[in-house]
Amino acid sequence: MQRTVTRAAVSGCACVLIAALFSAPAYAQASFDAPYQTTDFSGEWTEIAHEIERAADLYDYSGIPYNAAGRMRADTGDISDWSIPEFVCRPHPGIYNWYHGGGVRITKEIDPISRELVAYHIQFLRALDRPVYLDGRPHPPAYAPHTWAGFSTGRYDGNTLVITTTHLKESYIRANTALFSEKATATEYLTLDGDIMTVTTLLDDPAYLEEPYIQSLSFRRNLHQELPYFPCTVGVENVQEGFPHFLPGKNPYIADAAKKLGLPVDAVKGGKETLYPEYREKLQNMQSKVSK
Repeated sequence: MQRTVTRAAVSGCACVLIAALFSAPAYAQASFDAPYQTTDFSGEWTEIAHEIERAADLYDYSGIPYNAAGRMRADTGDISDWSIPEFVCRPHPGIYNWYHGGGVRITKEIDPISRELVAYHIQFLRALDRPVYLDGRPHPPAYAPHTWAGFSTGRYDGNTLVITTTHLKESYIRANTALFSEKATATEYLTLDGDIMTVTTLLDDPAYLEEPYIQSLSFRRNLHQELPYFPCTVGVENVQEGFPHFLPGKNPYIADAAKKLGLPVDAVKGGKETLYPEYREKLQNMQSKVSK
């Protein structure tokens, strides 16, 4: 009788232990739950045909919300500055790369221990490797060095990757002397729809722009593309010493684009007013005065 009771007790204890093991959290075994939701933007991407101009006629700033300082900076620029040795092989700046063409490569940097996504690396045809940090690190102080790529951090807003870039060197919005300043901040929004990635860029520049400059375009994931190497050799191409430029009011080509398009000069000089439909009436009035 005693032996039977003992066996029953042992069996009962064993059942309780087994149930406890299965019901308790398994702290020692690996968990395969993602620590945060991500959308994978890595891969090779080819731009889909669009109507955004990478360049424009010289001194045509149509569609750019320039303020007076930005307009003055662009009007005094000389496109031949591209020929000086320091600029011959400069990388395309920041968000301009999305619209330049030539393909995009995005790779992931994964922490080998935690397996967390530390950064994306974005590479363009004519640009250095651009890291986008997702590990929560802060941006450097304002006096830190500025580069062509800038300093980028990213975060997920749902399935959208939001990238903020600061510390950009002054460089071009378009390849026609239209520039942004070193105080500019760029925000990029990357979204996926199947194999289509849409990139929306917002350029905010308190020095040269009246309001943010917004553009967007889309890319298709390309499984048969490899981003090529871009060779560049620095050469002395300029024919005069110094930095090419025009003094304020001394640029003889300032009205050429307007004449070519048959528009008043003010119509191609940018400004937020020119971005909205109401400007059409003002433009018609300006043209009627010119025709008279």
